[in-house]
Amino acid sequence: MSEGSFATALAVTIDDNTAMRAFFKKFSRDEAAIKANLYHELPQIISQRPHKIKAAWGLKHQGQTILEYKIVLKPRSFRAAYIQCQQQISVIFISDILIKREFVNALAATHLAD
Repeated sequence: MSEGSFATALAVTIDDNTAMRAFFKKFSRDEAAIKANLYHELPQIISQRPHKIKAAWGLKHQGQTILEYKIVLKPRSFRAAYIQCQQQISVIFISDILIKREFVNALAATHLAD
């Protein structure tokens, strides 16, 4: 299987939770660009640049390790947390907090972390 076909085989969904709704309400102007990044860039990053993906320091969601990466848009950036089961990626949290320790603390304070 080639890298390109692997990237397209990954299916990204955005979880419908209070944290995600609040985030997209706050950053409504960036919503389209963020979603484009999630649906198109994230699968490519997972398959072609996995060193960009990091664990969210021991946090789990529904028993699965939460992973995170930086969404780079111009002029701002964000961090997104997700879980992956086989070819299914579920984005559960996004924040404008870029410092990893603070991002993980904000994620841990939600109902999303087990």
